Amino acid sequence: MNDIEKRVEQIAQEKESSFLETFRWLHRHPEKSLEEKETTAFIRQRLSDLGIELIPPFLETGAVGLLKGGKEGPCIALRCDIDALPVTEQSTCPFPSEHEGFMHACGHDTHVASLLCSAEILSELREEICGSVKFIFQPAEEINTGAISYISAGVLENPQVSACFSFHNSPEVPVGSVAVLPGPIMAGLHNIGIEITGQGGHGGIPHRNTDPVVAAAALIQSLQTVVSRNVSPTRAAVVSICSIQTDNGMVCNVIPEKVSMRGTVRYYSYEDKDLINRRIREISQGIGDAYGCKIEYSTFADLPITSNEPLPGQRSLYDVALKTVEGIGARAVCPDPSGGGDDFSHYALGTDNKPGVPSFFYWLGVRNDEKDCVYSWHSPHYQADPAAVVIGAKLFALSAFNAAEVF
Repeated sequence: MNDIEKRVEQIAQEKESSFLETFRWLHRHPEKSLEEKETTAFIRQRLSDLGIELIPPFLETGAVGLLKGGKEGPCIALRCDIDALPVTEQSTCPFPSEHEGFMHACGHDTHVASLLCSAEILSELREEICGSVKFIFQPAEEINTGAISYISAGVLENPQVSACFSFHNSPEVPVGSVAVLPGPIMAGLHNIGIEITGQGGHGGIPHRNTDPVVAAAALIQSLQTVVSRNVSPTRAAVVSICSIQTDNGMVCNVIPEKVSMRGTVRYYSYEDKDLINRRIREISQGIGDAYGCKIEYSTFADLPITSNEPLPGQRSLYDVALKTVEGIGARAVCPDPSGGGDDFSHYALGTDNKPGVPSFFYWLGVRNDEKDCVYSWHSPHYQADPAAVVIGAKLFALSAFNAAEVF
């Protein structure tokens, strides 16, 4: 360990009990996207208490803090998401949600606690910081609008950010390990809508009608060939139809006029994204012609691939990330990418009017079988091992130090 690594470790050990209390408070007070007001007040007060400057962009929820170091250097951003989900908690966590109908079922409380605790570590080491550290507590990740809103409001400017780091917890990675992937780590995605229109009528006289339900069944089966017979078997992708609804409710003897379906597409290359969309349109057209129905296909809620592969003109942060994980004494692992998505992807890509910056996304291991920390994101049984918070705080803090050395 070098001197900074030793000091980060020492401060983290000294403050472990208070770090865990921060996590417990956040877990008990989950709030849904764009309504994270209590969480926002808690974050802003903690940053102010640490002498960290609160800076724009101030949206109604979330916070951005700036810690100026004692030496000249770049601005390194550390980002977390702060929103929870409308899920009723059923976990064995000893400090469950106190907000009925809501819980941190995706573990964003782990992210917020880690970033707040890294701010405590870095505030004690501010004279050793080269440049500045910008702490981004971003709302509305679960509805895929928070990152775009923050970037459009100038979160990567004034001062200009040179590199940005974030992580998501992973219940598939054991606590004490951190995933460091050099390429895609979370999928790109868009949701899909399919509207099938036939001619409704009596269920006992089907030859007088054009049945959109039968067309829907054929289409669902056929869409399973989009990946298996079009995408290279060396790559991964997903096409899932997740809901189907007719316009006649649960009537037993009425063939409906319309069937609506919703689903999701996941991919790890934009070439596959285009291929999948083309094949869905072609198959939909063919099924519609074969069954005498009109089929309309649409996409919405697009989210780019979260990848640690640098964009053209951007610097790779992989070596910095690997050095950081080794520096905090965690085990670096390289699991398969996740089919989930994260709007952190926008920090590298930017928006229509704001450029992105070199960015890196870790997975923080939170799995612990002995503590029942085994359930997937969005499950009512989900919980993270609290020990991950101290590891996450060190991960954030040392990322800022190590990145400053190369910018």
